[in-house]
Formats: sequence, structure tokens, C-alpha cells
Amino acid sequence: METIKALFADNFPAAFATACLCAYFFGMAVVFILKPLKNAESFSIKPVDNAGKTEIRVYYGGISGALGGFLLYLAIATGTAYYSLVGGMFFATTVFVTRTIFLFVDKGWKCPYTKLAIPAEGAFVIALWTCYFLAK
Repeated sequence: METIKALFADNFPAAFATACLCAYFFGMAVVFILKPLKNAESFSIKPVDNAGKTEIRVYYGGISGALGGFLLYLAIATGTAYYSLVGGMFFATTVFVTRTIFLFVDKGWKCPYTKLAIPAEGAFVIALWTCYFLAK
């Protein structure tokens, strides 16, 4: 617990952003591991068989959990949340930019998930970049 307190005392914007990133990724892991079909459907994803269900658990759940764990480990191991913030910022920005580009390529702008994802991810990316500039 002292380590976490020290991370926040050292660089509050980076620690706050890292905590939010970890909460997001751990939350995604739980959601997709426990209820893969229900949650994948809200992302417009439908597996064709049971192996697809496993892939949803692995890639949306497992990798999200691993990413959250890695960002937490990185902050604790380096004694600063700054590098975790930078890593999470690159990840979130890449997802947002890729989604925005392929939104036009795939003509998915009318899909309900896209209408939620673009503003939510955009706000998250802006918040992360704001924390990044405040953390310097």
C-alpha cells in the first residue's frame, strides 16, 4: 500500500491515469471472461462456434487482464507511473485512431457500438494526453 501511495505522491497525474487504465483493463477482463457472448454482442462480435467464444475470452478478457497487470507491474517496478501512462496512452491512442480510420473504410459509423465508442474513446484519449502533459 505504501508503494501505491508513493506513486501518487511522486506524480499524481500519471498515477491517476495509470489507476484508471488498470481499472478499465481489469474490468474488461472480468466482463469478457465471465460473460463473453453477452458482452461481445454489444461490440457487434458474434462467434461462429465455441472456439470463437474461447477467443473472445482470451483476446478481449485475457489480453485486457494482462495489459492491466503489466501497466501496474511497470509502475511498481520502476517506482513511477509515468511509463505506464505512456504505454497506456500509446495503446488507447492507437485503438482510437485505428477505429476512426476504419470507421470510414468499413462504413460502420451508423452502428450503435461505434456511436458509443468514438466519443468515449476520444474522451479517454484526451484525458490520457492531458495527464501526460501534466505529468511531465
